[in-house]
Amino acid sequence: MKPPDGHRDPIARGTLHTLNYFGLFRYPLMPAEIHRFHPVPCSLANIESSLEMLSRAGQATCSQDGFWSADKHDDWSIGRIAANKRALALLARSPMFTAIIRSFPFIEGIAISGSLSKYHAGTDADIDYFIITRANRLWIARSLLHLFKKLTFAFGYQHFFCMNYFVDIEALSMTDQNIYTAIELVTLIPVYNEGLIKQMKKENTWLSAHLPNDPANHDLAYLVPQEREWMKKILEVLINLIWPEKANIFLMKLTDRKWRKKWARKGFPMEDYHRAFHTSIHVSKNHPADFQKQVLYALETLTGPGSNVS
Repeated sequence: MKPPDGHRDPIARGTLHTLNYFGLFRYPLMPAEIHRFHPVPCSLANIESSLEMLSRAGQATCSQDGFWSADKHDDWSIGRIAANKRALALLARSPMFTAIIRSFPFIEGIAISGSLSKYHAGTDADIDYFIITRANRLWIARSLLHLFKKLTFAFGYQHFFCMNYFVDIEALSMTDQNIYTAIELVTLIPVYNEGLIKQMKKENTWLSAHLPNDPANHDLAYLVPQEREWMKKILEVLINLIWPEKANIFLMKLTDRKWRKKWARKGFPMEDYHRAFHTSIHVSKNHPADFQKQVLYALETLTGPGSNVS
C-alpha cells in the first residue's frame, strides 16, 4: 500500500515501506523492529509518531499483540507468535549441528541465515547456514560438506544442514547491495567465530545507507566455542599437500557445469543464472528459486519502481 498523494513525511513513508517489505512474508512488526529496518535515520519515538499518523490515515494497523502491519491481518500476529516459538526451539538445537560443520577442514566462520535468523520457522523449516571458509579453499570445504550432507538423508537430518551460501575470507564484501541483501546480512546470527561475522558486517559499509538505525548487536546464545581440533588440523595439512588451489578450481568448475545443466534442463533464462548461482573462486551461492529477485520485484510492485523513501 502506498502513502496518500502528497504524503511527504520521509519517516512515515519509510515506516510504510518497512511494513510492506515484511508484509511480503506475512510478518507483522513491533515498533522497535520497524526502527531497526527503517531506511531513514530516526529515533524510536519518530517511528511511534509515524505509526500513529499512518494509523489515523488508515495506512497501518496494530494487532492486540502489539504487532503492526500495512493492512489489518490479525491472523498474521497469531502466525508470527507460533513461528517465533518454533524458531526458538529449532535454534536451541542448532549448536549440535554447528559443531559438526565447524569440524570440517577450512571452515572459518558460520552464521544462521534465512527466515530462522529472523526468529521465524515454518512447520517444515530448515536451518540455513552462511559459511565463511579459508581463502582459496571454499570449493574443497563445500564439496566435503555436501558429501556429508548426502549421508544425512539416510537419517532424515538433511533439513538441519542447508548450506547454500559460502564465501571465503577474501570475499567478505557483498556484490549485491540492496535492501534484501542488507536485511539478510544484518540479521545473520553468528554461531561460530563471532569476530569474523562481525568483521564481515563492518566491511560492508554500504549497509548503513539501507539500514541506518541497525544497532549491529549479535545474539550470542547459540554460539559454539572455537576449540583446537586436531583432526581438522591434520586433514587441512594433508589436503594442502595435494595441489589444493588446483583441486579448488577443479571442484568449482565441476559444480558449475552440473548446475548449468540443471538450470538449462528446467528451461530457466540463462541471464538469471549468475544471480541465482553465484559461482566464483571466492563465492558459492546456490539459490535456484532466486528469492532475491522475487522479493525485490514484489516490493517494487507495492511501492512503485525506483521508489525513494528519503
